[in-house]
Amino acid sequence: MTSGILHDASWLVTDRSVGASQGAFAFNNLAVHVGDDARAVARNRTAVAERLGVPSVVFARAAHSNRVARVSQAGPDVPGVDALITDQADLGLAAQGADCVMVALATVDGWIAAVHCGWKGLVEQIVAHTLRDLTDAGADLRGARAHLGPSICADCYQVDAQRAEEVRMVVPEAVVVTSSGVGVDVRAGVQKQLRDHQVESSADPRCTAEDPGLYSYRRDGVTGRQAIVVARRSA
Repeated sequence: MTSGILHDASWLVTDRSVGASQGAFAFNNLAVHVGDDARAVARNRTAVAERLGVPSVVFARAAHSNRVARVSQAGPDVPGVDALITDQADLGLAAQGADCVMVALATVDGWIAAVHCGWKGLVEQIVAHTLRDLTDAGADLRGARAHLGPSICADCYQVDAQRAEEVRMVVPEAVVVTSSGVGVDVRAGVQKQLRDHQVESSADPRCTAEDPGLYSYRRDGVTGRQAIVVARRSA
């Protein structure tokens, strides 16, 4: 795992190195919808919450959409959304991925967000929708900061002409001509969309498809999910 600080919030990015899952999901799968043993996933999630120092973590069940949910208390996975926001302390928010970008975000006035974004998220502008919902909820985005977890690189994420054009129409910086074709650099696209809203960000440079210590759907098909988790502790 890697970890860091955004204002008064803490984030961590999980990997697959240590946990209760077995087989294709070994070892630290955090997703309940991929076919892994539910008891193993529960143990892995408990360990993540303990590592972050919070009693519970709420997970988004991504749908490659621009839908955002505000969370005020512990509960089950939130289906059909790609971002979670809260101003509650001691409540972790998690976005999962196995190639897509996972984002932790914090504002200076105590709001946090966890965001999942793939190529569809770039087109649907999940980042902009998350920032809009934060503003509508009363957050001050001045000085907001974000961290991006590991994701697939453009060399490993080759796409057809139609998909490349869809992305290019929204965020041309994410479309990259590589030695083997045209790829989408989702990380670069997310960082551009954050910059468009004056949000500074850092990013984990690892490629999920190239790093065997990370889950990659593009590489493996049946596999688990890592997560980025963010929380603000009250003490």
